Amino acid sequence: MPIPSTFGRRLAAARKRQDLTQEQLAARANIPAAVISHFETGVRSSASAENLVKLADALRTSVDYLLGRTDDPAPMTSDLEKRVARLTAESRDLLESVTEHLLARSAKRSSQRRE
Repeated sequence: MPIPSTFGRRLAAARKRQDLTQEQLAARANIPAAVISHFETGVRSSASAENLVKLADALRTSVDYLLGRTDDPAPMTSDLEKRVARLTAESRDLLESVTEHLLARSAKRSSQRRE
């Protein structure tokens, strides 16, 4: 039986920390769920640079964390980003929707002031 690489173990840990299934992560990263399963189980030990970036972005972590170059799973720069990283996937999606709504509202108000 294959042994998961550091990448596979880190990928699984980051996914589980965010309460995501392999299917949910696959949808976010636009990568087949079977590929994520292969990474996590050790069937495949590495990912292309493109897939690494997609997975890191979907998990809101760094490629360096996934590859084992740092132990910090969420090397964020602000306190707000650190707090957001601790939210569940569902809560982050809701926060993203609210943020988009507020940005659109703000842009609309700005354009109305210019008229």
